[in-house]
Amino acid sequence: MAGSVWRMKGDGANIAVLADCHIHEGGPQFPEALFPRLQGSDLIVVLGDMGEKAGLDRLEEIAPVLGVRGQDDVDDMRTRREVLLLEDGPYHIGCVFDAVAAGLAVSSDPFVAAPDAAEVSRRLFGHEVDVLLHAGTHKPEEAKFGRRGSALNPGSAVLPADGAKASFLRLKVMADGCFGQIVWVA
Repeated sequence: MAGSVWRMKGDGANIAVLADCHIHEGGPQFPEALFPRLQGSDLIVVLGDMGEKAGLDRLEEIAPVLGVRGQDDVDDMRTRREVLLLEDGPYHIGCVFDAVAAGLAVSSDPFVAAPDAAEVSRRLFGHEVDVLLHAGTHKPEEAKFGRRGSALNPGSAVLPADGAKASFLRLKVMADGCFGQIVWVA
């Protein structure tokens, strides 16, 4: 898999994580209630299936956008990779669209880590990750990942599935920890 590393400033970061929005001309659009909730983000990470470039451009009006490619993404430099590693001090945050296809999970809905997830993580990201960000289900979820980590799925701010509410993830990375919170859009 082709990936890259993004190193954060080292003094903490406020990251908004979105996925599965499928923004297309004449199709689904971001709800206006989303944009005030994204304010204050240092970075917006997208985990695939964002749709057309116009959606990424709209997000980039708020903060820099970086992410991974899903199945419904146009070719764009911001999302050209299949895996992404975010680093801030001692924290390693791995990003993929489909954790099952990447070999990190045996199930995405609900998330179940693969028995060899630590080895796959080292191969994909160069490290075991403290947090795995993944998508593809359109439903928010937090699950155990590795010895002390979490697998977090932000759900979808545009097209939530199976009765889930529209959502995204706020990830705060600070010296004393890495904290994720699902944010409801409406």
